[in-house]
Amino acid sequence: MKAVVKTAPGEGALALLDWPETMPEPHQVKLRIGAAGICGTDLHIIRGTWPSRPPVVLGHEFCGTVVEVGSAVRNLSLGDRVVGSNPAHTCGHCRHCRAGNDFMCAERVSAGYHIDGAFAEYLCIDARRCHKLPDQVSFREAALGEPLAVAVHAVIERTSVHAGDLVLVSGPGCVGLLTLQIAKLEGARVVVAGLGRDRARLECARRLGADAAVDVEQEDLVAIVRELSGGEGADIVYECAGSPPSLAACWQAVRKEGTLVPLGIYPGPIQTDFNQITLKELRVMGSYGYVWSSWQRAVKLLAEKRIRASELVSHEFPLERFEQAFAVTANGSAVKVVFLP
Repeated sequence: MKAVVKTAPGEGALALLDWPETMPEPHQVKLRIGAAGICGTDLHIIRGTWPSRPPVVLGHEFCGTVVEVGSAVRNLSLGDRVVGSNPAHTCGHCRHCRAGNDFMCAERVSAGYHIDGAFAEYLCIDARRCHKLPDQVSFREAALGEPLAVAVHAVIERTSVHAGDLVLVSGPGCVGLLTLQIAKLEGARVVVAGLGRDRARLECARRLGADAAVDVEQEDLVAIVRELSGGEGADIVYECAGSPPSLAACWQAVRKEGTLVPLGIYPGPIQTDFNQITLKELRVMGSYGYVWSSWQRAVKLLAEKRIRASELVSHEFPLERFEQAFAVTANGSAVKVVFLP
């Protein structure tokens, strides 16, 4: 089968290769990939700033059709349409696994960088990592299921957004735009901030209902937030860019006794004004990945058409055009890029 493979450590080293097609183990199903989204983490892996174990097939946001079923699988059948989640493997017995928070497992193994992922024609995955798709959810929508689960976990499960709150989303990528939509569903007013190169993403934010979409290179973000909040600042800030300048603006924009949630992944250790937590008596809440309930909510939101997921998909590519797909993702001209293997 064809697959997009990170062939060696460091920057670059990406190729479309003929890759061995595997058979499902007893607890696995084999999927024919219907769609797979490019994530910011994929860019970090390509740049060599995120740990991976090459040679490895990239891609961890995926959906597809079950074409083979392992002998021990009872909850899925041939022809089922599913959306898949990470991690691919965990220990199953640590305090985090027992509590249902797989992402905290010290032995976590993730598809797409530790083991082969979904930028391929087929993928074998643990059946327990699959969530059935209702008929009314297309693969185009389901390709955003993983980032939607991330946003659900951050907005609904890790924090509490109340009707009338002012929410700032800094970083108008896929997770940021999904965070916007969920916060709006909770009744908040939402400001989305980005750079000049994010023009298409900021326009998308406006279409999705943002109360303000701010180009921070042309406008004063903090002044706009304070104007909308009566001088107080944002009640909750979601930093989705994974950028030190974005985080610096978030410290200024959040109100005293407000909440700041770092959702973006930084390329490494950063310097930031940590004193703001003390001086403003802030709540800083980490949010990483999702849990089982995040997926149940995400699939239900997609099925009920309460999330406009397909509008975020700006580009679709076959695997053969992987270089162009990653280029438009990296330069900010795309909102969300999806492979159709």
